[in-house]
Amino acid sequence: MRVLSRGGPRQVLVKVLVTGASGFIGKRVISKLLEIGHEVVALVRETSNTEGLPKNIEIRVADLFDIPSLESAVQDVNVVIHFAAYFDFYPSDEDLMFKVNVEGTTNLMNACVGTDVERFIYCSSTETIGSVRFPPGTEDTELRPDFSYGESKILTERAIREITEDTGLAHIILRPSGVTGEGDLYIVYEVAKELYNGKVFALPRNMSSQIMFIHVDDVVAGFVAALIPMSALNNTIILCPDEALSWKEFVDVVTERLGVKPPRLRVPGILAKFGMVLMSPFKNRKKMTFFWHGKSVDMILSNHVYSNEKAKRLLGWAPQVSMVEAFQRAIDWYFENGLLERRS
Repeated sequence: MRVLSRGGPRQVLVKVLVTGASGFIGKRVISKLLEIGHEVVALVRETSNTEGLPKNIEIRVADLFDIPSLESAVQDVNVVIHFAAYFDFYPSDEDLMFKVNVEGTTNLMNACVGTDVERFIYCSSTETIGSVRFPPGTEDTELRPDFSYGESKILTERAIREITEDTGLAHIILRPSGVTGEGDLYIVYEVAKELYNGKVFALPRNMSSQIMFIHVDDVVAGFVAALIPMSALNNTIILCPDEALSWKEFVDVVTERLGVKPPRLRVPGILAKFGMVLMSPFKNRKKMTFFWHGKSVDMILSNHVYSNEKAKRLLGWAPQVSMVEAFQRAIDWYFENGLLERRS
């Protein structure tokens, strides 16, 4: 740990190990840490593609189920930021997802005990909370996950708190809401692609329920903000936008940016779900998507709205990118990178 002062305010610089370093969020966190002046170590698997990582960082190879490799990897670092996870709402191997997310994280954090690591920062998700009966959901809201992925995150959070209680190693659990922006190839991309190609023939009649997606840059800022403050230690903190959008507003924003008209046909929710269930086997023959699944209609009919007040209070953090801009920037990126082809 170093303290930097160049005529301005004192700045504490630390050595940070980042897992999931080549992932959507991880690689951006690494770039930001380097920009600030922190020293970065990337933890990767032997099979990971490291071509996109900065050249001026140390790369350490380890496996979440190989204890000696983890114990070696976490040496001489001050902070561990753990992004590596099995992320899928419809996993092909649910047992493996729980093993990676719960047991793998437990192994990593236990390896940090008795080392120079002073805080373990974990990337959880508002999927632990799921749909919210009385919005906005907070860190104290009842946990009612919609998917087994959220259940795996709940168990992982519980394991982290137990290790802190048993060993004294401090943690910070950050729960981003849905993340989008440049590079998002999951939910927003799937929905945008289907809307753009005219594959969505009807939508539920009632689309007033609200959602929250946060831009990846704001998530990065949240994790960077968690590096130093003592007030955040041993807390669970939501990262989400200031305001939500309804599903109708989401479709309007996306279709406008895509340059297409939103589907006109509106049907009762139960009929929309029945249609999704019928179409799912045909749409998901090669790979299970998020969009073409009956549960996706349930998502549209429920509220996923949260509060970021605790993040503002403990981290001094606030989102800088609105949801509308986040979606627009994601869609522009799809066009710019050839994932969607512009039409004359």
